[in-house]
Amino acid sequence: MKRALIILMALGLAACSRDGADVPEKLVVEGWIEEGKAPVVYVTTSLVPKEVPESLEDIGTHVVRWAKVTISDGDEEVVLTGTASKRFYPPFAYTTGRMTGVAGKTYRLTVDYSGVHAEASATVPASKELTSCVAEKQPNGKYCIKAAFEDDPDTEDYYRFFHRIEKVDSTFLPSPLAYMDDSVQEAILLPGKGISRADERGGGFLSGDRVQVKFCTMDKGMYTFWKAFEEQAYLAGVPVFTLDGNLPGNVHGERATGYFAGYGCTVYDVEIP
Repeated sequence: MKRALIILMALGLAACSRDGADVPEKLVVEGWIEEGKAPVVYVTTSLVPKEVPESLEDIGTHVVRWAKVTISDGDEEVVLTGTASKRFYPPFAYTTGRMTGVAGKTYRLTVDYSGVHAEASATVPASKELTSCVAEKQPNGKYCIKAAFEDDPDTEDYYRFFHRIEKVDSTFLPSPLAYMDDSVQEAILLPGKGISRADERGGGFLSGDRVQVKFCTMDKGMYTFWKAFEEQAYLAGVPVFTLDGNLPGNVHGERATGYFAGYGCTVYDVEIP
């Protein structure tokens, strides 16, 4: 099975109900801008209960390729370009080389398609460094990655980990349950359950893996989003298809849903022994 950006599917199904009641189709926006990186925005139409896809290829019919996607930093406004790339799944996203994230700046995103207008804003927080990031062997013979950091006690902070296994993952994937507020200053990272792969890496990284760990700062709204996503998708046991309530995104607009995040990020390379 192809690896997919399951968040898109989760957002698309967020308005579904367990009893299969009809719900109106929505425009689904998933986007982010990282410190020093260009914005990336996915636009799809939502799935409805009666058309849960039989394969990931079916998701492609929901990809929106002709939206007008605009980002503004308060001084400049840029129209993003739709780009096909194998590092995305679905393999189409909107981005630009004319604007990158700057810590402390607030960005406004607008999306227009087929009479639907959606908008959101996000501020890029300052990035933070890890104090350690090391592989550790588990009783099952596979490996986890233990990461730790020091939090500023004078500020309210929120964090999220992503990971990418070189030559395995085309893009960074959210690490399961690796979101936290500043009451926690360490994390145990494992390959994405039900997201990155359904293979021998279930339960741990393998010897010889080269893993990039992305440590992100974020605002409280994105912490709330990831908390709800994990509770509904991961902890349900069957990712995505058990969702029965709207995820608390920050995209506003009639017949629109989703999120637009600002992240401060640092990336670390970890060799699995």
